[in-house]
Amino acid sequence: MDTLDDIARSLGISKRAVRLRIDALNGVLDEHMHRGHRNRLIFSGQAVALLRRLEELHHTQRLPIRQAAARLRDELEDEGHSEQDVTLEIKADYLERVVEVLRRDRDYWREVAQVAQSALPPDRMWIAKLFPASPHDSRLN
Repeated sequence: MDTLDDIARSLGISKRAVRLRIDALNGVLDEHMHRGHRNRLIFSGQAVALLRRLEELHHTQRLPIRQAAARLRDELEDEGHSEQDVTLEIKADYLERVVEVLRRDRDYWREVAQVAQSALPPDRMWIAKLFPASPHDSRLN
């Protein structure tokens, strides 16, 4: 469950822009959002996925928000392209990006470990055997 702030941050747009997108989707998100503590809007994962898809259409197709929303509504009404399919595509794309970020982090920390091991004094080299920093170590992949 995400709030308006969370969605704005994850999409890289303002809260006002998120509200405009919600308004453009007029009714599509109603079943996927509710009011929480202090009347805050709370969005389900489905709502977040639909907003991500709207942003994707807006940027990749260079469509105005209202036209992108109309295209998204058409996709959802299309028999061969259900709401769940759209959500799965968006989640798969997001997970691919997350995996890439994690791989870069892993490579960075592997490099840090190699530098740290090379700086070990000879009487502390046993530490390097406990925590190898090689890419062939299955614990690091």
